[in-house]
Amino acid sequence: MGATDVYIDEGLCTGCGACVHDCIQHNIVLREGKAHPLDYCMKCGHCVAICPEGAPSIPAYADSPIDFDPATFDLPTENLLNSIKFRRSIRAFKDEPISMEHLHLLMEAGGHTPTAKNTQMCRFDFLQDSLPEFKELIWSYLSEVYETDRIMPIPAETLGRFIENRRANPKDDYLFRDAPAVLFIESPDPLDAGLAAGAIEMVAHTLGIGVLYNGYLRRVVDSCPAARAYFDMSDERGLNVCMLLGYQQKRYYRTAPRRFPSVVLR
Repeated sequence: MGATDVYIDEGLCTGCGACVHDCIQHNIVLREGKAHPLDYCMKCGHCVAICPEGAPSIPAYADSPIDFDPATFDLPTENLLNSIKFRRSIRAFKDEPISMEHLHLLMEAGGHTPTAKNTQMCRFDFLQDSLPEFKELIWSYLSEVYETDRIMPIPAETLGRFIENRRANPKDDYLFRDAPAVLFIESPDPLDAGLAAGAIEMVAHTLGIGVLYNGYLRRVVDSCPAARAYFDMSDERGLNVCMLLGYQQKRYYRTAPRRFPSVVLR
């Protein structure tokens, strides 16, 4: 990190000090009525967001800031809460690929999710066109494990049921649920991956794309050397999330009831 991480246009800077007071790293100071960055920036972008004049910028990022507009930024609380309540784990998908336009929107949501210390280290492994090939890799691996009684990170009874059902009906796709796409999220911090997944799911809902979090498949892929090599997964990032994705086939008419949450107020 260096002083060039943040550029401040002195012609636009009025010396109001908003960026100075909002910088979590104390990386900006006022000199002769103008803001000046120091040399330990974490490139969080708060200075860009808070400046009324748009003086700061971060050249390292290609992303273009969007000016706040209540018409396109504000969400009614009731609508947002209802959307959260209405989400369902989707297990029936249309036989239709996710469009590239929608895929880009999902990745944009994931990329703008907060990460610890602004590391932005999440990696999104998206499978769609090559999913049939990947499925064969996974089923071959599971069959080999089943035949040799090797230890797997899923219950042996569950693994046996997957394999026997597959052998009885080669079209049985219970593990993948016939989803047209799969997304794996890698990150050093599991919380970062979880936050990204939540943001992606919220945007997916607005596009008619259903999501199913698949813990079995995540553990299988994480234990399979060939699957990890398929994505060039690194030990630096853990495989924390697996999401099955596809346009939703079934229609739901209302929210599902839930128990009242356990809450402690002190």
